[in-house]
Amino acid sequence: MKMTPCIIGIDFGTTSLSAVIFNTTNMQIEKVFSRNTNAYVSSSNPLIKEQSVDLLTKLFNDLLNEIEGIPDIEILAFGFTGQMHGIVGVNEDFEAVTDLVTWEDKSGEAIISGGEKLLNRIKSITGDETISNGYGIVTLYKWLILENREDISYFCTIADYFAGLLANKIVMSPSMAHSIGLFNIYTNTWNGELIENLGLRADLFPEIVEESSLIGYRKTKSGSIPVISAMGDNQASFLGSVSEKAKCALLNVGTGTQLSMLIEKEQKSAYDKYIDGLDTQLRPYDENYFLLATGFVNGGSVYNSLFNFFRESGRTLFNLNKIDEDELWKNMEKAARESYRNKQALKVLPLLEGQRKNPEIKGEITNIDSSSFQPGSLIAGFLQGLAEYYKTGLFLELSSQIEYICGSGNGLKRNPLFVEIIEKTFDKQVRLTPYNEEAAIGAALNAAKALGIIKNGTENDIYLSNISNRTFTD
Repeated sequence: MKMTPCIIGIDFGTTSLSAVIFNTTNMQIEKVFSRNTNAYVSSSNPLIKEQSVDLLTKLFNDLLNEIEGIPDIEILAFGFTGQMHGIVGVNEDFEAVTDLVTWEDKSGEAIISGGEKLLNRIKSITGDETISNGYGIVTLYKWLILENREDISYFCTIADYFAGLLANKIVMSPSMAHSIGLFNIYTNTWNGELIENLGLRADLFPEIVEESSLIGYRKTKSGSIPVISAMGDNQASFLGSVSEKAKCALLNVGTGTQLSMLIEKEQKSAYDKYIDGLDTQLRPYDENYFLLATGFVNGGSVYNSLFNFFRESGRTLFNLNKIDEDELWKNMEKAARESYRNKQALKVLPLLEGQRKNPEIKGEITNIDSSSFQPGSLIAGFLQGLAEYYKTGLFLELSSQIEYICGSGNGLKRNPLFVEIIEKTFDKQVRLTPYNEEAAIGAALNAAKALGIIKNGTENDIYLSNISNRTFTD
């Protein structure tokens, strides 16, 4: 039997586990897998946002077994990516001893001894104002200093954890390490002095490897399969989406949202005035470029909250216990489109999740009168408010260079009206990627780079431009 050489790209998203089988011969995506994780752990503490590692492990093992059971593919490598900032604690045997504390966690707002917030104490000790809620360093301080946990020998992101399970080695790439906090992107090293100031041991922090590194092998009956270091989901999405990197910015609307573009390392100083280290960050990308990324915690989760509001209205006010959710999504867009075209949108500041630099800020709804106080106007107002919010990340110097916006993520692909509003607000065309699971594709391409199948950025762009929409989801 002739075997098809493929790379497996795996993405541990906030709400889903996805994988792609990428054919390296014809540059096609042979198959896409996507599983809703439903892994959140219930808690009476509204600040806590954690997911079950046990549940994620079962989902991962089931998916891995299914992929490896496909008879006609030769797996050349596994590439990984996933949600950044959050961490899981592991013991000496690389076994998880905590749940995954996600990037959405707000435990830094907890009041600790002395009446100060946990996050403020960490900022005060380190002098680093760029540390935010959901960053791994906050969780690590909570575990080891406040809770005095002795069962944690290492920590890593969730993608690093599962790559480590296959390779029997836990390491981190710069893109993942930077998202934890207290990491120097110019030297690609942990800031040991500030780590020690927090009372933490430097040997707890994973070894840093290059972005496209072979870290070990998955042992199977048929041989050993290379495992490539995990990369941050922002970087992976960019790598797996954008072919004309000099002309394009990536707007990825998932649970959160990122507006990202590449800048040459020697041009970094021209953008210093925009980089606050919280909402707008300079992130590792490769040897020649940084990724300038503005992150918005108010992404698809905001529109989902609006969906939940209307669903609960039906249940509470009309006793509708069985609601067709697909129909509700469609009706929301239909109502919003009519209001938007009639210019009846409410004025909405859609900050339901606050901001990294100002977690306590709240959203606002204004411009309300008897004609605009209706569901469609509210939905259109949220979409317009989100578009205006995202445009703040398209800085003047870059806006003139950017010819169009590459759009990815379900927050755009499942809402054509939102795409239309983005185009009008940004005054730029939005070109949606012709495939889903862009981060998983980026992870596969990153693995192809590590194996030498893709030798440079030009070859990567050729691969992207040749990927067709010949995919299907299992």
